[in-house]
Amino acid sequence: MTKDQLLVVTGGNRGIGKQIALSAVDAGWRVAISFGHNPQLAHQMVADSNGRMKAFELDVANPDSITKFFASIENEMGSPRALVTAAGVDKGPRSIAEIDHEFVHLTMVVNVVGLILCCREFAAYAIKEGGGGVVVNLSSMAATIGGREYKSVYAASKGAVDVFTIGAAKELAPHGISMFSVRPGVTRTDMTGDALANPVTKAAIEASIACGKVAEPADIATPVIELISGKFSYASGSLLNLGGGGFVI
Repeated sequence: MTKDQLLVVTGGNRGIGKQIALSAVDAGWRVAISFGHNPQLAHQMVADSNGRMKAFELDVANPDSITKFFASIENEMGSPRALVTAAGVDKGPRSIAEIDHEFVHLTMVVNVVGLILCCREFAAYAIKEGGGGVVVNLSSMAATIGGREYKSVYAASKGAVDVFTIGAAKELAPHGISMFSVRPGVTRTDMTGDALANPVTKAAIEASIACGKVAEPADIATPVIELISGKFSYASGSLLNLGGGGFVI
């Protein structure tokens, strides 16, 4: 895809999504990011972007908010050519015996239902415009092993992301829309900051990764930027492991 195309990054104001948004601007994209409960981070990113980025409110658990989010982007920035679904939630460890409805429901509503509805909105605009596009859904290495200890619900939500991506790739291929799922392992972000600040926990995590270290946000953003470039359209439906060589069990 040519430079100056529009990328939408849900969850683009923090963590991996933030790095993807920043890397995309560096690569020549215009970028629309979402913000939820912390608009200050998004607005600072916009202020620093030289006019290449705008921020829009989004509650990925609210279908009406998703529709409004994409409509606002279309109205203010035009039709997007790529989407990265980085918005997600990790409610932490919970044993099967202690799982309740709210815990499961929130995880699935955000990580699965919200993601699918974002893909729906993007696909509708891309089909209307007729120029194709690329979607990269953020999954997790957790989907490959059922998650770390007490993380089976989170892993299940990411497994659903992978399966949806494979199915959507087949349906959307005739419209020139490519679908990918990327599976980061443990990555150094604000969400993992507490765990990685504990030397014992950090050592245990690193010992479970083949390369012996956790990912930096740029380790995830770099291949994502390549995927949205359009150069890998024939690989649509692929699942990309970004886990430092895989789990050591």
